[in-house]
Amino acid sequence: MTAPGRPRGADAPPAGRRLGNQARSWIMVGMALALVLMYLSIWMTYAGTHTYERYRQLAPGETTTVDGVRYKLIKLTRTEVIVDGDETKPSQAGAVYVIAELEILTRKKDPVCSVELVGSSKRTWEAQTSFFDRELPQYCGDFDHPVTPGKPWRFEQVFLVPAKLADQLYGIAAPDRSSPAPVPVLTPVG
Repeated sequence: MTAPGRPRGADAPPAGRRLGNQARSWIMVGMALALVLMYLSIWMTYAGTHTYERYRQLAPGETTTVDGVRYKLIKLTRTEVIVDGDETKPSQAGAVYVIAELEILTRKKDPVCSVELVGSSKRTWEAQTSFFDRELPQYCGDFDHPVTPGKPWRFEQVFLVPAKLADQLYGIAAPDRSSPAPVPVLTPVG
């Protein structure tokens, strides 16, 4: 005999018991949290390899190739005075000039040569935007100094660096923005 007002079999759980609404809600929250954590770990990995440059110093005299242009650092010179045509120009107070003499080899008629000076703590400097009247050009070819494809061609870049950091320079980097690999840093021979 059953208790009055209760249907027969109400005390026994159904054969395929389903989760309650609260349990389903917690599972959905857990799945959403797992997706967020996966997204954040992927984003942190990507950001860590793409938002700041990583550098790898090459052996002296070694070359690197970026976008079909092979770079070689011939000489890296520090000076407080730079020759500009018939004049000499002193550097700003507390700074020195760093002159990088580079050689490129390319199959392109009009290559783009973009380098930066790398120092300690991933500090970088771009070349001076003002050009000096010097023996070597400070850019990649023009009508007066054309780049001949297949032949080595020399140019120089002039950087202005704080004097207190001039002893902490690693070399010249030619960044390849299309690659997540560490940027090779060229060092001169000797």
